[in-house]
Amino acid sequence: MRSWLFFALASVTLVAHSAFGTQGESQADAAALFELLTLALFAIGFVLLYGADREQLRSIETRAELDPTTGLLNRQAFRELVAAQLRRPRHGPSAVAVVDLDGFKAVNDSRGHPAGDEVLGLVATAIRANLRADDLASRYGGDEFVIHLADCPVDSALRIMERIRAVVAAVTGASGSTVTASVGLALSVDGAQDLDDLVDTADRALLSVKRSGKNQLLLGETV
Repeated sequence: MRSWLFFALASVTLVAHSAFGTQGESQADAAALFELLTLALFAIGFVLLYGADREQLRSIETRAELDPTTGLLNRQAFRELVAAQLRRPRHGPSAVAVVDLDGFKAVNDSRGHPAGDEVLGLVATAIRANLRADDLASRYGGDEFVIHLADCPVDSALRIMERIRAVVAAVTGASGSTVTASVGLALSVDGAQDLDDLVDTADRALLSVKRSGKNQLLLGETV
């Protein structure tokens, strides 16, 4: 909007420049002044227009990186950002957790998809509230979430994920839709560069949790 205001002012000064220009040498200085002013206003207008376009594009890109239901990263954005993190020099092990909700299908079936979406939003909030600045979280699909804990020793990773598991049960229970979380955790002591290996290891640990009663956290083998 501001850019078009500058364009409008530039149009006015352009008219003034043309008017003075027709009056010969006596008004040459005034014509030159209005010419410079016109060019400056147009330049400012184009700079503001370009900035607005870039901001709008960035907003679209940001929205495209997020899952619309939870506000967490979508799978593609998560994978790209984790890959970038894993390429950096590391100061310690990294961990990947795969979180699967227990009882989520029952919420959808009994209370409908809006209630299910509310649960997903609560779970996302519980995850975000317990992550550190460099950690990344994604809704991988359905009721499955994947979390990357950068430079995180095993005791810290276990503590973070246990806290998330407890908060998920607490906030969903308070909403009237008690849902718990089963968690598989994989640790890379040497900062392995392959996200898929970590996710696969965490998935196997998660499968063991699901088979042994759910609502637990299990650390898989070290990658």
